[in-house]
Amino acid sequence: MNTVRPRSTRETAPRRVSDRVRPGHARRAARLQLLIALGLFAADLSAPATRAQDAVFLSSPNSAQGVIRVTGAIADYSSAGLVIDIGGGSRTFPAENVARIETRRIAPHEKADALSAAGDFPAALAAYRAAREQEARPWVRRQITAEIVWCCRALGQLSAAAGEFLLLVRADSATPYFDCIPLAWYPSSQSAQLEQDARTWLRQESTPAAVLLGASYLLPTELGGAALDRLRILSTSAEKTIAQLALTQTWRMAAVSADAGQVASWERTLESMPPPLRAGGYYVVGQAWARLGDWEKSALAMMRIPILHSRDRSLAARALLDAGAALERLQRREAALGLYRELLVDYPESPGVAEAQLRLSPPAGGPGEDSS
Repeated sequence: MNTVRPRSTRETAPRRVSDRVRPGHARRAARLQLLIALGLFAADLSAPATRAQDAVFLSSPNSAQGVIRVTGAIADYSSAGLVIDIGGGSRTFPAENVARIETRRIAPHEKADALSAAGDFPAALAAYRAAREQEARPWVRRQITAEIVWCCRALGQLSAAAGEFLLLVRADSATPYFDCIPLAWYPSSQSAQLEQDARTWLRQESTPAAVLLGASYLLPTELGGAALDRLRILSTSAEKTIAQLALTQTWRMAAVSADAGQVASWERTLESMPPPLRAGGYYVVGQAWARLGDWEKSALAMMRIPILHSRDRSLAARALLDAGAALERLQRREAALGLYRELLVDYPESPGVAEAQLRLSPPAGGPGEDSS
């Protein structure tokens, strides 16, 4: 039995920063407990022997373990919910209740997961593509597509990552794997092709996720005004995930003039969002606190990203650099040096490696320098 992580995250529970339990979990947990009491989960022993048993772990804050385990054969998993065949019938559970899934993987999928875990993203990308071709279950193919997006992002192939992500949302506009969306959160050098692709996405009004992607890359360009207008429209969308991410994208422009009260309100807004969607917002908040000279709060916001969202490799690496800079402002150089070393070890492909190495060098006139 192998594990599939919903929302394409594989991180363990955070060790240093905790996220608040989302509203409604207690009510959903109570309903799950009622289903168990009615014996609706007991039929899994009579499932057909010809189908492999899957295990679904559903969030349940009221249980001792925090989850409830359900076994059967998963028929589908999408934003509409997880459908699992149990005995002679089936049950559907809300997608947001799914903590993790254990299911049989075909050999190429197992190989791809191992390569990805080892950081061999070129080989993992090829293996995931092979696995998607061979996998018969549509819901697993969608999960593999999310992994392909993560691999493309790790390799800096942002146009390819966006193309794969748009395959997901065109099949399921509120996909459970929305956290893999390759949004831009800070200005960076981007190819002419990526900017051209972003212009194309911005015009795809029938696909809000495409507009969101395009606007995120075009904010720092000459089309920044048009991009911001699109983001403001999307922030009122009936599609909650789109609205939340579009709102946090607008903060990038507002951060240059935001006061402490406004930044604090952004933090409260982030706490109301699903944890997997918070990474970019943490970065914008960290930048805003840095502009206001509150280095402690800036470092804390930045550190949430490598701790809680390490799969977002480029953003995590950038956050380590910025958190280190904030700590140096607080005269905590040893702690800052630890973050720079973490960047070198965990994100060796990052463009920030050269800057981290420079910051690790002894300051002029320091130990080992000839100051004569």
